[in-house]
Amino acid sequence: MHQASLTFRVLLATAIAFSSTLALAQSSTEGSPPAAAEPPCHGKPLITYTLGTQTEIDRLYPVINTASQSAYDRSMAVASSIQFYLQNSLNRDQITDVCNLRVTPQGATGYQVSFYSSNQHARAYGATQSAWLRRGALGLKGVRACQNSKDAACWEPKGANLTCSGPWQFYLPLGLPMLSQKMVMLLHYPPYSALQQSDYLNNATLNRWQRLLTTVGVSPADWTLYTTTVDIFPIAAPGSGESGCFPTASALRYFGAPGSAYIPTMLDALVSQSSSGTPNQTTRPIIVFGSEAIGYWNAAYPKSPTAVLKAGRANLSPATPQKMTAFMGANHPIAAVYQSCTSTPGITTMAAQDLATACFARALGDQPDADPVAVAAACQVSYTNPKPESDQAVQLCTTATIDKSPQFAQWSVLQAQNWCAQHNNQVCPLPDYQAKP
Repeated sequence: MHQASLTFRVLLATAIAFSSTLALAQSSTEGSPPAAAEPPCHGKPLITYTLGTQTEIDRLYPVINTASQSAYDRSMAVASSIQFYLQNSLNRDQITDVCNLRVTPQGATGYQVSFYSSNQHARAYGATQSAWLRRGALGLKGVRACQNSKDAACWEPKGANLTCSGPWQFYLPLGLPMLSQKMVMLLHYPPYSALQQSDYLNNATLNRWQRLLTTVGVSPADWTLYTTTVDIFPIAAPGSGESGCFPTASALRYFGAPGSAYIPTMLDALVSQSSSGTPNQTTRPIIVFGSEAIGYWNAAYPKSPTAVLKAGRANLSPATPQKMTAFMGANHPIAAVYQSCTSTPGITTMAAQDLATACFARALGDQPDADPVAVAAACQVSYTNPKPESDQAVQLCTTATIDKSPQFAQWSVLQAQNWCAQHNNQVCPLPDYQAKP
């Protein structure tokens, strides 16, 4: 996509969101709780809190800056962005009874959040969101250090075999669960398309992860609880061809413990936070996706190394040595679609590993006390050379067949299942996707 077209789309989306928030602001007094909603939210209690100071919050949310933009216009644009992503987080945390959500600027004191909800976890959201943003600010600190450094390998580096084209932009994994998550994903960096569409989950990587989770039995209503993410680089960049532009050494230097400490601080908090707002000693599991994230993990936690389907428990914080976190390494969620029947590893092997990863996520998400090594081994056995008539063989064939179908004419689950039934659940040779059904 050309840069001019891309910029226009982002500006248009921001203008629409800004106009919506401006209309809300004009109908209420700035800084006051919302008037009684119409209808009056069925007697739900009012929840209100203030997020940080304006200077702390403004740079953590994506908005368009222009030379003629006034301070008021910018504060309204930030408020719109906060409100949009907060609504997504609440929904994906399964706090779905929220009524009359509004975010309004409070000048230098920050942004007031107000909504009505009778959900028992909703009252914890102010403290949860504020703490999450404080940790997110460490990511911004790392980005600024990267941009201002003389390290030519950090921000959009140039060199042999590198195509680190822009635009690059600081982007936190906004709009995801912060309270009720069942696991945490450690990934490389977010694709720029997620920033364009203002939705961290609306991209090929997370779409395939959703498909893997629901294939192994996770309810479609619950799959977002398995998407809470920490990127070793909180930088949105084009979604392919840029892996070499984000080396592990830079992640350690700018976002690891020696630098801003964004990654370890965010990881430890997200696995430890309970939906009641108090930390648990039994933490949520972490799945480390892709070679770059695995490289970071192995450098940051050398006593607990991982690899694809290698599981264990690790201590993420020396301050709490008794607290251990289950972990497992995995392929990058989208990597399998680039494999084939003749590649090494092949599509069947990769799809089996990825289904075993989703199996592990479901099992440890439901039972965090389970032995991660035993669970990983059992999941791997289930999808390695399953009997042709087994459920696992159907899932494996269906997954691989959809993986290799055309990107813009992807096969449905039913279509893949029908083909697999006709071919004894043998993936290879792959279907002739061009043939008429």
